[in-house]
Amino acid sequence: MTTRFSFSPGAAVRCRGRACTILEAVTASSVLIEDAETKETQVVPVSKLSRPDGAERAEPKRALDSLPEDDLAEAKRRFAIIKPLVRCERRSHEDVKRAAKQHGIGLSTLYRWIKTYEGRRLMSDLAPRRKGRAMPRRLDPAIEAVIESVIKELYLSKQKVTGEEVIIEVHRRCRAAKLTKPAGSTIRDRLRAIDPKEKVLKREGRKAARDKFGQVRGEFPGADSPLAVVQIDHTLLDIIVLDEEKRLPIGRPWLTLAIDVFSRMVVGYHLSLDRPSSFAVGLCLCHAMLDKSAELERLGVKGEWPVWGKPRMLHADNGKDFRSYLIQDTLDQHDVRNEFRPPKTPHYGGHIERLCGTLGKKIHALPGATFSNPKQRGEYKSEAKAKMSLQELRAWLLRLIVGVYHNRVHDGTGFPPLALWNEGIVGSDRMRGCGLPEPIQDPRRLRLDFLPFIERTVQPEGIVWDKIWYRDPLLSQWVRADEGRRRRKFRVRRDPTDISKLYFLDPGLGDYVEIPYRDYGRPSISLWDYRTAEAYLRRQGKAAENEAAIFEAYEEMHRITMEAAKLTKRVRREQAKREEMRKHRAELTLDPPRPTEPAALAGKAEGRGSTRRDGHLALVVDNAQRTPAKPSTSAGDFDFDDSEIKMGVEEW
Repeated sequence: MTTRFSFSPGAAVRCRGRACTILEAVTASSVLIEDAETKETQVVPVSKLSRPDGAERAEPKRALDSLPEDDLAEAKRRFAIIKPLVRCERRSHEDVKRAAKQHGIGLSTLYRWIKTYEGRRLMSDLAPRRKGRAMPRRLDPAIEAVIESVIKELYLSKQKVTGEEVIIEVHRRCRAAKLTKPAGSTIRDRLRAIDPKEKVLKREGRKAARDKFGQVRGEFPGADSPLAVVQIDHTLLDIIVLDEEKRLPIGRPWLTLAIDVFSRMVVGYHLSLDRPSSFAVGLCLCHAMLDKSAELERLGVKGEWPVWGKPRMLHADNGKDFRSYLIQDTLDQHDVRNEFRPPKTPHYGGHIERLCGTLGKKIHALPGATFSNPKQRGEYKSEAKAKMSLQELRAWLLRLIVGVYHNRVHDGTGFPPLALWNEGIVGSDRMRGCGLPEPIQDPRRLRLDFLPFIERTVQPEGIVWDKIWYRDPLLSQWVRADEGRRRRKFRVRRDPTDISKLYFLDPGLGDYVEIPYRDYGRPSISLWDYRTAEAYLRRQGKAAENEAAIFEAYEEMHRITMEAAKLTKRVRREQAKREEMRKHRAELTLDPPRPTEPAALAGKAEGRGSTRRDGHLALVVDNAQRTPAKPSTSAGDFDFDDSEIKMGVEEW
């Protein structure tokens, strides 16, 4: 077993190629280390530390999305049982004993689950360990449909029927449909896999669910340390931005923000011209969990932003982008509790709402602001006065957050967010520090987990998604693979900003590999470009029959866009979106270390005589070796001079 990379006291690390040991945290972004040979001590930033020898790769994980269906359901059931025990501050033997009795589980079994989960705090570790190849147990789809309908109609209802009555009704309906009766234990497994909160909500009502699972009342409970509670939300900024090339107005951008409730520190953001989506939520959360020093250096922003690590709980409104299965399953896998505020109660998200309002008021002072309403805007011509591009607005926003907001005394806490964050990490006379957050062990996999996915079979031509074919020699061993009487389906993911490649979950490697276009000559486009090309064909009265028609439409639209770039704001906005996505892709590192392949598989791949491209994509923004780039200052009369950009605390 390899050593986990950590910043806690006593952890082994390397600094400038030498083995060292962490003695204690000095600030929220620096530690005191001791050289293993000379015993000399020094204070260094955590960004200069690396993994010790023998810990270059984190301990292999059991991917949640690679588990068989029954194992996944069992892992979720076990996690639901132990969740109150592993997340309470003081767990007693009586608490465990009471939970074991309530769920009919042996005490030793429950303790074993808790120990297994608390080792790495990954829900996938709770899945049953099977010898040899794990073959999922599958019922006939018609039988599954019968079980699901009975559970939904009878069990999850105010009638509160028992499990025995559900089994009797399932058997009755199967006899009527001339289907094989499933075993009673199989039906009880489906009942145990139901989310406890949903079960109480459907059978006993909202009040019982609130009383049993808790509700946010008054001041936010549990926000007693950094990253204990993080709130997230979207806001449409009141400013018109310009395109980079023509300096013409293209519209208002969306900002996704995440804030630490304890200190009021901004932990992450995402700025885009696209409307809010689960993908924007994932990008914001990835930014929140990863180190930000490289981004500040690349944009030339002075100051520190010592925020990284997994939050204990994420709190959001009831928007469908926050409630998506993709976001919820990924947060469960990474041990982040996901809570939603009750409908029509915006005061439960007051911290993030106030932050969005505070930043919105500061944006009203910028050229091109649209203000909150037409009455407030008056005769101010927002589009005519606009002088900032999206990238310039991003640089201004980071200077505002890092240079001003984090260092200004917050009215709600009485302390600057950065000072309170440092105090919560290191400790002081009035509170005990929680220590430096543990860095993300596998940043690449973190971002992959937030990408949209689908299940597909492998055909001789490759894999198709949205009429586009993808192929790689590695797929040949999985062509028309069978799983019982059905074709085996494999999980693939796709980055909406660049659909020129898929990420295929290879069962042999246990990791995602990159699968490019079948036709290497196709241009790299975004999902937004693809949807726009489809809409263009529909307007022309044509059908998007195959990928050739899609890419021909894309090329034709591109030519029209270049010719009409000065004509309409809509065309300029489309052009700016493409440029934004191109820059997003350019920031990604495309050559990560490749995981070790089994010898037999490696030999088979080489025997095909193909020039395989590296099948892995590092989705980590690593700017350590890049030259810091100053943000553009070509925005007309608006000059990014330090004296004008850095607003003082008193002026705020």
